[in-house]
Amino acid sequence: MDKAQLRRGLHIAAGLIVVALAIGLYKAKSDAARTEAHVRQLEAQIAESEADLRALRAEIARAESPANIEVLAEEHLGVEIGSEAAALPEDSLARRLPAPEPEAGK
Repeated sequence: MDKAQLRRGLHIAAGLIVVALAIGLYKAKSDAARTEAHVRQLEAQIAESEADLRALRAEIARAESPANIEVLAEEHLGVEIGSEAAALPEDSLARRLPAPEPEAGK
């Protein structure tokens, strides 16, 4: 094998290596682009979920607000907050609460 054939073989091997590296680089870049697009999609889903969570928290805060509870009590129970009708009559208290037990030591 003379120098010319050896040189030609090395050039072919180098060319094949360059082609393999170019294909690998293309594949790596396309994989990176695909991964980046997936990350952007996940970030958009996270942002949407966080917005939904904020809306739900605002709805919970509105539903738990004292003003809303007063309105619901008036609508569904017929109870007006602060009125005497909202308080239980004394005989009703006696029926709901047991009488205190006498202490054994006294």
